[in-house]
Amino acid sequence: METKLLKRDENRSKGFRIGTRHMLLLFVMGVAVLAGAASFQLQQEEDHFPPGWRVAGINLSGMSLAAARQQMEQVAQAWNRTSLTVEARTPDGITHWRGQVTREQLGASLDADATLQRAWQQVKQYPPLARMVLAWVRRQAGKEIAPVVRVDDSQLQAWLRSCRKQVETSPRNARIRYISAGRWEVLPEQPGLRLTADAAQRLMEALQLSETTCVLPLEETPPRITRQHLQSIDSEWTIVVTHYSERERNRSYNIRKAAESINGTVLLPGDEFSYNRVVGPRTLKEGFRRAPVIIKGELVPGDGGGVCQVSTTVYMAALQAGLRIVQRSHHAFPIHYAPPGMDATVVYGAIDLRFRNDTPSPIALVAEAKRGRMTVRVLGSSVCKREVKIQRITHAVLPAPVKTFPSATLPAGVRKVVNKGQRGWRVSVYRVITEPGKPPVREKVTTDYYRPQARVVLIGQGQPQQKTPPSSPIPSVPSVEEQL
Repeated sequence: METKLLKRDENRSKGFRIGTRHMLLLFVMGVAVLAGAASFQLQQEEDHFPPGWRVAGINLSGMSLAAARQQMEQVAQAWNRTSLTVEARTPDGITHWRGQVTREQLGASLDADATLQRAWQQVKQYPPLARMVLAWVRRQAGKEIAPVVRVDDSQLQAWLRSCRKQVETSPRNARIRYISAGRWEVLPEQPGLRLTADAAQRLMEALQLSETTCVLPLEETPPRITRQHLQSIDSEWTIVVTHYSERERNRSYNIRKAAESINGTVLLPGDEFSYNRVVGPRTLKEGFRRAPVIIKGELVPGDGGGVCQVSTTVYMAALQAGLRIVQRSHHAFPIHYAPPGMDATVVYGAIDLRFRNDTPSPIALVAEAKRGRMTVRVLGSSVCKREVKIQRITHAVLPAPVKTFPSATLPAGVRKVVNKGQRGWRVSVYRVITEPGKPPVREKVTTDYYRPQARVVLIGQGQPQQKTPPSSPIPSVPSVEEQL
């Protein structure tokens, strides 16, 4: 009995050994087949992309390097021409501006060669067997390799500057609007909008990630002068009026335009007024017209003629309000709309009128040109109002010299005045300022010299004038020519 059991166990053990050998043989054969297949596959993929590789939206699986390069160049051209939607939004989610721009307009381009090289380097960095496993993983995950994008920063910044001009708005300060007869109202301030400092970085990231939309955040820029600053303005400190002829249309237009630029200007304590900064260039491009101006002592046509009457009126108002005068220049000759010593000439980029609000109160300038009257008011707090007295002292009055010139076109014995000329002056201006609770202070403002302007007379050298007896008792009209 025991002998039979032993033989049976031996047979079982022998059968197990035979089965194990068969299984090992099959396993070795399977590995050999797989290795051969893998070797063949790897040889085939030596210059081809394995399965599962995607770059910039295209499937490179099985592609040769040459075919992939050709495909990438076509993709790069289409990528460059693709539009990017740019939106400018405030923190509350409101879109204030939306526009489209191609990627190449932003200076961006997809580098086909660098992108393909990046992908191929990632393929080659793995051993052959790991490459097969990675290909299977990529096929399952569908992961893409990011393209290489080049961006010309100067071109991107140039587009961003043009975008800012369309998107950004400047804050508006609170202003004074004069109504009439000592009545005015305060116009509220308005904040501005500007792109945040990271706008260029956000555009760069959107291009690098091949996104189709880029949101640029907007932030508010607060105004410098608010309604609260102007609540203390309750008094009219001074008013100055000069007169002009509305028949001189271009000159009248320039006066009105300059006055409109100044009207409503607010100066906080310590602020300085600059006529050239507020009014700006007086050129035809800026909307001014040609009218007579004084250049090197001569009255000639020029751009913006008449604006000196506005600067003179503003100067007299600042002087009478007791404000500190920083810069002022007088004309070469006396002018008809202000007494000597009280005028102020200006030339953009060369001669300015500047004064400072050295009072504790905000002040507002109200300027208006209408019906031949150029009017400037200074408004401020009644608590800070200064009492000012202007004193003009004439040191000398110089007669106008006479210059005569022969004229062959005038009959002999006839004199014609072509320039009446003007007397010259040497004057000083003082002012006495009395502030609330302080004694009066007398100060010298200026000493000015206005050279006389010659009286020019033409003397006739032609044929003597023939006298014709009147044909009727109607008296003749007096001639503009002076008879000897």
